[in-house]
Order: sequence, then structure tokens, then C-alpha cells
Amino acid sequence: MYGIKNYPMNMRIQVLLFLLFAWKQSLSQEIFASEIHKARFLISQHQQMTDIPGVQVAVMIEGKLVWSEGLGFSNLKEKKEVTVETKFRIASVSKSVTSMMMGKLVEKKLLDLDADIRTYVPEFPKKSYSFTTRQLAASVAGIRHYNSTDPRYRSEHFPSVIDALDVFKDDPMSFKPNTEYLYSSYGWVLLSAAMERAADLSFFELMEKSWQELEMTNTSFDYPDKEITNKSTFYVHDKNGREVAPEENRSYMYAGGGYLSTAEDLVKMGNQLITDQYFSAETRRILTSSHVLENGDSTYYGLGWESGQSRLGVPVIFHGGSMQSARSHLVIYPEQHVVFAYLANTGDQVFFNDREAQSVAEIFVKKIMDRKRHDDLDVLEGDWKIETISLRDKKTIGRLSISNGQDTITFKRSKKEKTFPIIVVGKYEEYHHLIAVSPMFIDFYFKLDGDKLEGTWLHDFNVKGVPESDPYWQERKIVGKRVE
Repeated sequence: MYGIKNYPMNMRIQVLLFLLFAWKQSLSQEIFASEIHKARFLISQHQQMTDIPGVQVAVMIEGKLVWSEGLGFSNLKEKKEVTVETKFRIASVSKSVTSMMMGKLVEKKLLDLDADIRTYVPEFPKKSYSFTTRQLAASVAGIRHYNSTDPRYRSEHFPSVIDALDVFKDDPMSFKPNTEYLYSSYGWVLLSAAMERAADLSFFELMEKSWQELEMTNTSFDYPDKEITNKSTFYVHDKNGREVAPEENRSYMYAGGGYLSTAEDLVKMGNQLITDQYFSAETRRILTSSHVLENGDSTYYGLGWESGQSRLGVPVIFHGGSMQSARSHLVIYPEQHVVFAYLANTGDQVFFNDREAQSVAEIFVKKIMDRKRHDDLDVLEGDWKIETISLRDKKTIGRLSISNGQDTITFKRSKKEKTFPIIVVGKYEEYHHLIAVSPMFIDFYFKLDGDKLEGTWLHDFNVKGVPESDPYWQERKIVGKRVE
């Protein structure tokens, strides 16, 4: 038999390193097997309910890739499956990607965050107020976002980021800088022009240099006129189901929403953000700390990153992206060193929001935190009659059925009785945690007292630790008892 000893020495070393990596990867996957199963269940059930052709996910923990997988198809007509190398549009997660190079330029003292933007881009028209690069990145400069004057799909090509300014440069400011927060993708286009001038390098060369340094080998501009290997087909919804999305030229929006990438590349980048290898802790603080307005209010948005306190009471850094043809999420828990990425090749009629992304990621975070988790969940097996209050404050009676992994919850929604899949995430301290897919996630937290249960359920958008002000989204009580 032709064994490894027959290879030349350099090849033997390469093979041994590969086998060591594969062993560590297998070990990591084994440790998190239960968490991967639960996360896959939630994502695949949501994928089926919302008719998403293809999804890609990855999880990195303490610098190790513990889960990376493609689900579904990158091309429906050809039945081409999603792989870990399939390139997806990452929409507004592009801002976080751009911020990594912006941080480098700041650290090298090439870009001054507090300089007037016209210091770098003097041809940008003078406005009623001056504003800085920091204010652009924080979306407090007063530059507009998309509005009804913008076409749904752009087809014109802009050869440079300076040319792309033509889309919005003559529009009036929306407010005095630093008095309001207005999420603005166009602000990032202007920011990319400033980065280009500060570095004395084209924005295309600048970002490609960043991706090389970050080892993001499957990340690129979404070039409209170049053949891109492993690029997914993208889809929108019509009355007959999914159809291929219209052609779109993203050259007007590269820095704010025009990149292609993979879930693996994004978790690599997210890990670099929190490990002080790509740049310093101070640079990370500058990028991820919430901006504070003139009146003292926090925006919970830094320079290309959202931040806050997760439902688990620990810091979270994240960004999401949504467009007709894509949905994207990158979620980072810096204290637990957990990074999660999710990409889909459609965004039309898809409700996989920041809340859903964090709920999936926190399955792994809870494992790291070791919050007195218990796996003796047989006590939940069986059928339960439940009583709760709906979002419209109506009393609702339903059923919870936990049976050999075929778990469901049934209740009335919009006056119709509906059944949804539900999974037992685990027991943490005295509370059992279950998540139903409806298709938006519903989190249930309850305690058992013999054959009775009592607790609350949540169906909210709270992802920054800011309590919901709208009573419609606040938690509701749930009680139940076991039935024979």
C-alpha cells in the first residue's frame, strides 16, 4: 500500500498538517454537535417557510471554524447546490468590511476621522453644514439614504467611486450633522472616496489589499462586467414563486453594499476584529463604540458596526444587510469569542432579522458561558395544553407537543389555528428555552413545577439591550399543564 512515508518530506509535512487540521475541525464539530443540530434546524425550517433557494452559514469560536455549511441551491434551474465557496451578495454587511480598512488607515494616521470631508474630496459640493469622515461612517452627517427617487434596480455603470457621487451629491442635507441618526448607505460611498484620497490608492486596490491581509480569499467587488467564479444566482419573489432577480449594477454602492463574500470569509474577518491581530484594541473601540449625538443620546451604531448588550446580558457587535436579492448577517460576541455569519441568495419576503441571527448565534454563546446548562430534558416529553396572550392581547389556547424530536406548537394566529416547528434549545438555570419558527422566531422561557409550566414568550426586535417601547412587542405570559 502506498502510504505517507512514500511521499517526499515537504509533502509529508503538508499532509500531516492537513490531517491535524481535519482532526481539530472534527473535534470542534463534535464538541458543538448538539448546538450545530439546533442551529441547522432553525435555519433550515426558516429557509423552507420563506422559500429561500440557498443559504450559507459559518460559526467560528476562539479562532476555530466549528461549523461551515451550504444549504439548498445557488442555482435552481441547474440544481447547483450551495457550497462553502459559493459567493453571496452581502448587502450592508459591506459597511463592516469597508470599516476594517478604514480602521487601518486611521491607525496609520492616513485618515483623520475629524477632518472635513472636503479636505479629501474637495469636488464634493459645499453644503449648508460641514461634516466629517467620522460623522459619515456613523450615519449622523445628514447625507440621505435610499428614497423613492432611486430606481429599484440600477443599471448604469460608475467606473470610479468619485463618479458614483453623482447619484446624490447635489441633494440637500437631511439635518444638521450630529443632531440626528439616519442610516445612510450613500454616506459610505462618499467615505470610500475619502479613503481613496487618504491612501493615494484606488478604492478597488485598497479593499483588495485588505482582503488579502485578512485572508478573505472568496471576497470581491460585485463586478457587473466580469466573470466571477462560484457566484450564486440571486432571486426575488413573484406570484409563481422564485424567479431570477433582474440584472443590477452595484457600482454606485460598493463600499456600502456592493461586495460578494462567503460566510467563512466573514467569520474570519469578525474574528480578526476581536483578537488584536489586524489592528489594536483602541482602533476596535473607535470602530465599534456607539456614537453619541449632540444631545447625549446613544445611536448604538459605531463606524460600520452596530453594538449593544445581547439578550444574554453580554456585549454584542453586529451588522445586517437586506436587499431584494440577498440577506446577510454578521454577529460577534467579543467576550466569548463567538462569530456567526449567515447569507441567503434572496431577501424578498424573507424575515430573517437581527433577532433571528442573534438567537441562532446565542445557542453557541450559551455553550461557552456554561450557564448551568442541563440536558436532562426528558421531563418535557409529551403533550401540554397551553394558555397565553397573543400580540393583540387576546387569550389563546394551544398545544405544545415534545415527542422524539418531532416538536411542534399550535395556537391561533390571525383567527386561524396554525402549527409551527419548535426546538428545545436547553435548560439554563431554572428556565427551559424553546424557539419556534413562525417563520420569525418566537422564544419561550418557562419553569416546570411537576406537570405544570409557567413563563413568558418573546417575539421582538430587541437586539441591543434597549427595552421595547412598543407594548405590542413586549413579552407575554404563558402557562400550561401536561395532558395524557
